[in-house]
Amino acid sequence: MFKKLEDIIKKIEGNVLVISVDESLINAFNKNNKVNLYSINSNKGSKLGSSKKRSTNKGKTINIKKLRKYINKKSVNYIICNIEDVFSYYKYIIKDTIYLNNNIIYIYSTNNIDKDFIISKYKRYKVNIEVTDYKNGYIIKIDNTHGKNNYLKDKIYLIKDTFYNIAEFIGNILIS
Repeated sequence: MFKKLEDIIKKIEGNVLVISVDESLINAFNKNNKVNLYSINSNKGSKLGSSKKRSTNKGKTINIKKLRKYINKKSVNYIICNIEDVFSYYKYIIKDTIYLNNNIIYIYSTNNIDKDFIISKYKRYKVNIEVTDYKNGYIIKIDNTHGKNNYLKDKIYLIKDTFYNIAEFIGNILIS
């Protein structure tokens, strides 16, 4: 799976937003001179996006709460995200990736996160989705060239997902 992601990184060019990716993929970005890199890192024990800047001056580290402040609407060509590390923020990550991206989104994870759940959340925005399964995980390729978002729909989806999380939390309490 990581070999395939490294091959993808070698081919891309333009503005790229990486969300909580592994060090091997960051090294692959350092070798590619055709990208403007924005990174959001999630370190265990720290808030999302509060990590240090990378040693290269190729990219910036961005706080997740100020993401839309730094990056304009539909100005990112590619987004690569490890959904495992940011799954607790899935309501915001999905909405913001559709808002910021104008080309392709790559979501990868090991088999710990249900891929059908992520696919159903992205299908709301009328995007084309391809899934590639591997032994150690999967990669979801989301073509966002015709994806549309709406302020009112985003708020409705946010409320719907919040109620879903509340119902799931109550169900977990009742079961245990």
